[in-house]
Amino acid sequence: MSEPGSGDGVGIPSWAWERDEIREALRARDAGAILRFAQQYGGASQSRIAAATGLLQGRVNEIVRGRRSVVRLDVFERIAQGLRMPDHARLLLGLAPQRFSGYGTRDLTDHPRVAAVALTKSEAAAEIREAAAGAESVDVVGVRALGLVALGDSLLRGPLTGKGRADVPRLRLLLLHPESPAVARIAEEVGETPRFFVSSLRFAEDMLAVLAEEGTIRLEVYRYRTTPVWRLVRLDGLTWVSVIGRPGDARGSMVYRLSATPPGSVLYGFDRFFEAMLGEAERVI
Repeated sequence: MSEPGSGDGVGIPSWAWERDEIREALRARDAGAILRFAQQYGGASQSRIAAATGLLQGRVNEIVRGRRSVVRLDVFERIAQGLRMPDHARLLLGLAPQRFSGYGTRDLTDHPRVAAVALTKSEAAAEIREAAAGAESVDVVGVRALGLVALGDSLLRGPLTGKGRADVPRLRLLLLHPESPAVARIAEEVGETPRFFVSSLRFAEDMLAVLAEEGTIRLEVYRYRTTPVWRLVRLDGLTWVSVIGRPGDARGSMVYRLSATPPGSVLYGFDRFFEAMLGEAERVI
């Protein structure tokens, strides 16, 4: 692999970068579709793309034909440079823009690595399950975590305790304290009586205690007393967050996936949020 050629990038019309199919390819990090797009709208041959990106022509051919995938950020960066990718396209691909100015809410919600909106919770759940299957370190801020960890069919339990795993993952889990002043408010939001809600919190802790005894997860459970605002799942280097609120609130249907793409201030803020919550919490398991 050589350095991308200087000044010999592939020229693609600016309007072409706005087409739905290329935007979807960028979000999905489909390198083959991106290079085929360069051939179609930039009139570039595979050898021309290879010269512009610094990739071997044989590798470009394999990527274009779907025989090789691209996962490394430095290779995506070479492709972006070689295709003279505009900043709004770089954001969709998960790369930092070349200049941080003129970006508003639309760009942030389009950015798949700084703050990516999963259109449905089921889409986010599929991503989380896949990432959890290989995660070594897991941090969770929930309310009672029945749907996340506590129950046998919950989101994280299967991937974290699967028989095919070669390691025992560590899970730090923060739950709402049964005696928190926030219990009445959250119980009202989910349509339960405070008494029943408190019982469900204690039930979740009992289920988690059983899980800890199994030894399939190195489990630490903590109680916090503050009003919960963000639900957080952090799996190694990836973080998903969603708002804890009324079920009918449209904001509650949005899930954001965060990672360390520069400048990374959003992810840094949620890292601090977790550490602050943990520092004030009481360990119970």
